[in-house]
Amino acid sequence: DIFVPNAFSPNGDGVNDYFTVFANERNVKQVLSLKVFNRFGEQVFHRTHFAPNQPTEGWDGTFRDQPLNPGVFVWMVEVEFLDGEVVVLQGEVSLMR
Repeated sequence: DIFVPNAFSPNGDGVNDYFTVFANERNVKQVLSLKVFNRFGEQVFHRTHFAPNQPTEGWDGTFRDQPLNPGVFVWMVEVEFLDGEVVVLQGEVSLMR
């Protein structure tokens, strides 16, 4: 029901420019939180309370309005289902330019 990509390429070509959460909206109410961390554990992105499947609500590969270099980042997401259940998932995503 939930899909989080393992790579994205924020290069402005309109394809996979954002890292976000995809889910079956018949089962998922909202993304409560999406956090992304660099290899040093520094949080480079955080967004709360948004609908899944909305690319522009996701991370655009920047930190403090500056594009980050390609690399592997750790993400953590909290998803709320329609029945009230909350699931926490985590993984890695590769930023490619």
